[in-house]
Amino acid sequence: MEISAKNQIRGEVTSVIHGTSYSQVAVEQTDADQNPTGSFIHAAIPVDICKKMELKKGIHVTCIFPAATVILAKH
Repeated sequence: MEISAKNQIRGEVTSVIHGTSYSQVAVEQTDADQNPTGSFIHAAIPVDICKKMELKKGIHVTCIFPAATVILAKH
């Protein structure tokens, strides 16, 4: 996957909580060797998108920060 946004942080999903409209996704940042760093990012994304991406604990994602929003990319 190629993307032009420079503000990217890789991590591993640690929890997913589905609400009525949005899912709360917790991501622990990982270093270049995919070791956990102890820093967390929390994203709220639409439930249907979360389910379509099949996000769950243990999945590796990239958090992308264009402006003030967070977008997750599954890899």
